[in-house]
Amino acid sequence: MYFEFANVLVFTVVAVGFIVANLGLARLLRPKSTTEPNKVAIYECGEPTVGQAWIRFDIRFYTVALMFVIFDVEIALLFPWGAVFRDLAEQGMGTIAFIEAGTFILILMVGLAYVWARGDIDWTDVEGSRGGGGKVMPERVPSADRPVQETREPAVAAAGAESGGADA
Repeated sequence: MYFEFANVLVFTVVAVGFIVANLGLARLLRPKSTTEPNKVAIYECGEPTVGQAWIRFDIRFYTVALMFVIFDVEIALLFPWGAVFRDLAEQGMGTIAFIEAGTFILILMVGLAYVWARGDIDWTDVEGSRGGGGKVMPERVPSADRPVQETREPAVAAAGAESGGADA
């Protein structure tokens, strides 16, 4: 019995030692930090930041992205099921496996129908659903004749002004 606990203890000690050794080695090898403004500037995808970073993104983007992740994982779970279905059918458990997979897919379809019925996967406002009157959502890209408007929450803007930040 104590042998199993000793295995877990040795595994834990080796894991923690590995992590500490890698962090120490990284600290020794990495370049030293500087306070140059270009080194700490926001940088994303090789493009310099245009306009303010405090713009609101449409929540529908996140809904669609989450739905993609959910359905992607579910499809990934169906591939192993498909690989072993023939073996299960040969063992006489094919009907049970098919019902289980069908139930899984049915639950997915109910979730998709719910999100679809709510209009959460529409990229345009449907008449009356969110008060947009069927209009396409405006672009948030700044241009010379239309700069990005300040869209921060009032509490965030007030906190920046009280702390004497750049927004004051």
